[in-house]
Formats: sequence, structure tokens, C-alpha cells
Amino acid sequence: MEYFWQDLRHGARVLRKSPGFSAVAILSLALGIGANTTIFTVVNAILLHPLPVKDISHLVELDTIDTKTHVGFANATKLGLSFRNFQDYQKQNEVLSGVTSIIPIPLTWSGGAEARQVNGTMVSANYFDVLGLQPAAGRFFLPGEDTKLSGNNVAVISYGFWANKLGSDPNEVGKTLTLNAMPYTVIGVAPKGFKGTFTFASAEQIWVPTSMYPQVLTGFGKEFFNDRRFLNALAVGRLKQGIGINQAEASLKTIASQLEKDFPKDNGGRSIALTPLAEAAVGVNQHDQIALAGTMMMTVVGLVLLIACANLANLLLARAARREREMGLRAALGASRPRLIRQMLTECVLLSLIGGAAGLVVAYAGRTLLWSFRPPFIQADSIDLSLDSNVLFFTLGISLLTGLLFGVAPAFKASVPDLADTLKLGGRGGSIGWGRNKLRSLLVISEIALSLVALVGAGLFIRSMRDAQQMDPGFESKNLFMLAFDLGALHYDEGHGQQFLRAAVERANATPGVKAAAIASNFPLGGGFARTVFPEGEDESTGYRGTLTQLDDITTGYFDALRIPLLRGRLFTDADRKDTATVAIINEAMAKKFWPNQEAIGKRFHFFGDTMLREVVGITRNSVVNAIGEVPPPLVYLPVTQDYAPAATLQVQTTGRPEPVIAGVRAQIQSLEPNLAITNVQTIGEIIDQGLWAPEMGAALLTVFGGLAMVLAAVGVYGVLAYSVTQQTREIGIRMAMGAERRDVLGLVVGHGLKLTGAGLALGILVSLVLTRQLSSLLFGVSAYDPLTYAGVTVILVIVALLACYIPARRATRVDPLIALRYE
Repeated sequence: MEYFWQDLRHGARVLRKSPGFSAVAILSLALGIGANTTIFTVVNAILLHPLPVKDISHLVELDTIDTKTHVGFANATKLGLSFRNFQDYQKQNEVLSGVTSIIPIPLTWSGGAEARQVNGTMVSANYFDVLGLQPAAGRFFLPGEDTKLSGNNVAVISYGFWANKLGSDPNEVGKTLTLNAMPYTVIGVAPKGFKGTFTFASAEQIWVPTSMYPQVLTGFGKEFFNDRRFLNALAVGRLKQGIGINQAEASLKTIASQLEKDFPKDNGGRSIALTPLAEAAVGVNQHDQIALAGTMMMTVVGLVLLIACANLANLLLARAARREREMGLRAALGASRPRLIRQMLTECVLLSLIGGAAGLVVAYAGRTLLWSFRPPFIQADSIDLSLDSNVLFFTLGISLLTGLLFGVAPAFKASVPDLADTLKLGGRGGSIGWGRNKLRSLLVISEIALSLVALVGAGLFIRSMRDAQQMDPGFESKNLFMLAFDLGALHYDEGHGQQFLRAAVERANATPGVKAAAIASNFPLGGGFARTVFPEGEDESTGYRGTLTQLDDITTGYFDALRIPLLRGRLFTDADRKDTATVAIINEAMAKKFWPNQEAIGKRFHFFGDTMLREVVGITRNSVVNAIGEVPPPLVYLPVTQDYAPAATLQVQTTGRPEPVIAGVRAQIQSLEPNLAITNVQTIGEIIDQGLWAPEMGAALLTVFGGLAMVLAAVGVYGVLAYSVTQQTREIGIRMAMGAERRDVLGLVVGHGLKLTGAGLALGILVSLVLTRQLSSLLFGVSAYDPLTYAGVTVILVIVALLACYIPARRATRVDPLIALRYE
């Protein structure tokens, strides 16, 4: 321990004596370690920070796996449960100590001057018990409060809602909130930090028992709530002691098999899968993609740190050469080689720890900047970005590892000094030759290779973003805005609801600046409710595999408002009413799916469990339904006059920019119903930007980190050549004394730099080809092996390398042969 403190004090003195070197090294480390800590802070908050529940490792999410129905849209392999099936799993299972249902719902809260929509969840009474939570105030739901309506509606609010909306007033427990035009008694407050079982949920939440579904659900959700086919619920269960997830899943599959036998029409082809809640919390179908994005970002910043380490190793090798006399004297005085290595490594680790501390400062500031690139649909307060113990231990670990990484080679080189050679050379001017710099050259090759990998990633995302921005979404992409509302929250019946929708369209069309307006149940890029479709003559009994297809209930004028072209057939008219033949318009994808090589106009289909046949009267061009870059999914448009949906979006095409028109249209709708909560007011530009968040984030962050990697690599090339020129002063002087032209010397130095660059580029291309294939799922319209990206990055790095080579090469041409020869 005494030697350790001696080495530490000596290392501190050495760093103080070289303030320039120390400042450059600490800055490089602060940027490298800070970038890694910043990314890790977000990854930790999303993937590694458990929900604030009891023993999360014992909690699992239950989901349906449907092997019979074809899912017509991506990222939907696990589909939740029907409420009826949930009840059977809850009663019949022997492997879960408790199972609770979870149904996210929007709620309209009339708690101020203007009605607003808040985040709600309908849960079974044992929800908080299964999660192992205790109330911060009041109580949770009692057994039976989820099974039957009573005269006293009850609700539990989150700590965030209590603090932000009710001022943390303890007297609010026992008072009422008006939700969906009905009074609810606040019976309790959830513990601080808890906001549900979804990582990205807002801090402001309200929970109501499932017995309230007639009051809080609207449209299809209410109509099919007790339909065993309707996958409307999430379910979370707690494993019994000693039961593993695989054993539990096998046991529940037995129940699933029995349900399939008992209810073949509804459960045919359906089984069950369990996912740890720690994974499912970010989205049971999105976890792998989110983990991939996190891994990608950690890899890129890791490359930057490795390049910084290589640069520092090169600097330390140069310092080691200058300290050969010091090390030689220490060895002559009896210092052992392990003692010299330990001394050098202590200096390096001390340097990296200081850099790590500075990196924490960078991370503290950078985490908020990084989180600003989050998907727009995720609220800023949805995760905790504090620098917790995980982040601190990560920073400590990476700092120690970094110090060892860049310090090992210089330490071993410095520990074997040649005292006689050192005293003879006196430092500068010996004819060392290019061969003595092999280690430093290898480091530069590595830097170039790593920077190429980072820049290829950036280039792919830039290309992906550009291609995505240029994609035609299939609808009006400039002068359009929309707003949403839910008439079911105010308990409008269908008759009054239809009147309101007609009046809303008329009022919107009469507003100055509006070109066309229409109602639809779905937002552009917003997906929508889905039902299983069968063509006429087929159903589940014939063995036909139905397709889960998304629906959009629309008013007349919708296709004009969104400028979606009709390819064949006709549009909906006012003549399409409840008492006339049921009709539908479909997109090209659905026509090809169900009637390939046939004319789909005049064909008929029905939904699962519904004998009503709907005739196809029109076919539209494909448009984006869920996400930009998707394979167009089948889509059915139904006239709202025949298929009423109380949850609606008003979609308005304007004559110019939509922003100035929004307030006028909103006021018109609000005048029809002052208690109606108007939500999700967005322009089409904002919606498309939301759909492009992944390539935009990837392009922005990878460009920053890739550019930093390129600069570090250029510094590395410059450093190695400048050092070589300094060490080869005598050799260059001899060459020039013997008649070598300045261009020959220039070519010699630049040629050496380009050889290093070429080797680095070749290695980097090979590594990139292996790594970038993992990015395919995050790219739009561009291959992970895109030749233009590889060629462009290669050209950029060659140009940067030439610039980095030129300065030391030019210095070499100015060597005076007479001065150089004096060293002989």
C-alpha cells in the first residue's frame, strides 16, 4: 500500500509538470467517457431500471400467440388477452399467486375551465396487490369493487397526478373527480414514482376498476368488452415461489389448449406466452428493437472511446520515448520491471479517473440533450434520468478499464529502457526508421477502422432519413392538420353522435382557410382498431386463415380532404346509410391479399363472428397506415353512417399553412360542446416527423459521434507522422543531402500516411460489413450494405487523412540537411 501511495503522488506530480498533455488527455477522456455515460444513463433508465414494484423478477406479462390468424401489420406477434380469457387464466391457473388485468383508456377530466384528457387505466381490484404496492395515502381497491357497479364510483390517482394537479393536498382523498361526465371518489394515492407497468407512461395516471367499463369505454371497446375473441386487455401475473417462467408458461398452455377446445370459434389457433415484466414494460413487441437501438448507440460511443484511447496511447508512447532517460536511471538504480509498469499504469489510471469525473459532468449536461431526441409520443417526464448507482459504477468501471487500455502498451514499452542507447541518442535525431513505430502505426490503423465503422453507421442513417423524408405517404403531406375527440366520454348515443359529426364537418368547412374537412376514426400513421376479415364463402370453420385487418370509419369527403386517390369504383355518398346495403372501400394491399389476379370491385367480405357481408365499392391507392417504410398492410374504410365510432379525428386540409387555421377550427368544435376534451392537435408535418424519429435520431447522434471519431482519427494520423518526422530528422536530411527533391520527401511521408489509412479503411470495411447488418430493422429504404454510403465514407476519410498527412509532410520538406547532419 505504501508503494501505491508513492506511485499515486509521483503520478500526480508528473501530470502537474505536463499541463498541456494532461489537459488534452483529460478533455479527450471527458468527451469519450462522458459520451458513454450519457448513452448509458438513458439505456439504464429504459432497460435496466426496474419498475418500482415488489420483486419484479417474479412478475410476468401474459400474451396471446395466434397461429391461425394472419396479422396484417408488423410488430404484433404478442397480442394481449381477451378479458374473458383473462378471467379463466385467473381462476384456473396453479402457478401464479395472482393475475391482474390492465386496460389503458383515455379519460376526460372536467377539473377546470376546460375539459382535458388524462391517462387512465381500468384494472382488476387486485392490481396493486399483485404488484406488491402500498398506498401513499388512502386505500386501494377492495375485492368486489371490480365486478359490479355501485352507487359510489371509485378511483386511485398516481402520486404525480396528486402532486401536479391537486397540489399534494391530503384532503383530496375522499373528494370527487368528474371523469367522463361522472363523479368518482378518490380513495387513494399510489406510491411516489409508480405510474403503471409501462416504462414510458406519464407520471399523471388515474386507475378505475373494471366494473366501470360501461362508463369509461366507448365504441368498439365497449361493444366487444366481453367478446372472447376481442384482445382488449393486458395481464400481469406473479409467479409462485419456486415456479420458473418456463414451467409457468407450460402450465398455462394447458389451460390455453382447453380454452381452444371449449371455444374453438374464438380461441382456435391461440395459445399463450409469458414475458418477464422487466422486458414487457417497454412494449412486449418493441423490447428487442429498443435494446438494439441502445446497443447500437453504446457501440458507437464505445468506438469513440476506443479511438480516444488509441490517441492517448500514441501520446503516451511519445512521452515514453522522451522519458527513456528517466526510466533508464530508475532501472539502473534498482527499480524492477513490474515496479516501472505499476508506476506508469498508476499514472494512466489516475488520468482516466480524472477524465471519468469530468465525464460525469458531461453526462449530467448531455443526458437532457440526448433525451430531447426521444420519440415525440414519449413524454419528457416518463423516465428518471438521474445519475444513480448503476451509472456511477459504470463510469468508475469504464474509467478504470480505459486507463488500463491506453496505458498497457506505453507502460510495457517504457519498462524496458536501453540506458546506453538513451544516453547516446540524447532523445532526438537518431536514425530510427519507420519500423520502430509499428505499434503506433497499428494504433492509427485501428483508429481509422473504428472511425469508418462509426461514419458508415451515420451515413446509413442519413441516407435512411433522406429516403424516408422523400417517401410519398400516399396522402396530403403539407397543408393538413387534425384534432381528436371522443363523444363516448360524454355518453352521446349514436343518433346524437352522428349529428355532432355532421355539424363538426360543416363548421370546419365554413372556417376561413379551410379547403376540405372530414372525419375518420384513425390518425394518419396512427394505426387503428383491427378485426379479422374473411372473404365471402370462407370463415374459421372452413379452415381459412383470416387476416387481422385495420379499419377506418370515415365520412364522405375524406379521400378529397387527404388527397388519397381512388383507383377504381366509387366513393361513399350520403346514400350509404344504416338502412342500405353495407359497403366498404379497400386499399390496394387488401385487394391483392384477398382477391389476387381478380377484380375486387363487387366482391364481398365479413368480419369474424359477423354474418353481415360488406360489398367492396371502391379501391384506393395504398397509404401509410402505421409507420413510414412499412409494407402496406390491408386496410378497410367503412362509412361512419353505417359503422358509427364515437372516438373520432377531424382531419382538415387548408388552403395554406395549417397553423393559422387551427385555433378557428378548434373554437368551432368547442362551441358545439364546451365539455368536450379536444386532444392531439397536430399538423401532418408534426405527425410525419414523429414517424421519422428513429432515423432522425440515429442520423443526428451518429453524425456527431462519427464526426468526433473522424477528428480523433485525423489527429492520430497527424500525431504519428509528426512524431515520425521528428524522429527521422537525420534520415530525411541525408536523403536531401544526397539529392532527394522536396516532392520525394513529401511523397515519402504522405505515402506512409496513406498506407496506414488504406489498411485502416480495409479493416474498417470488413468490420462494418459484419456489424451493420444488425441495423437493418432500424433503416428505411436503404440496405445495410449500401455501396454509396461505404464509398462516400471512404472518400471522406481519404481526404481527411490527406489533410492530416500534409502538415507533417510539409514540415519534413523544410528540414535543413546541414542541421540534420550535425546529429551524426
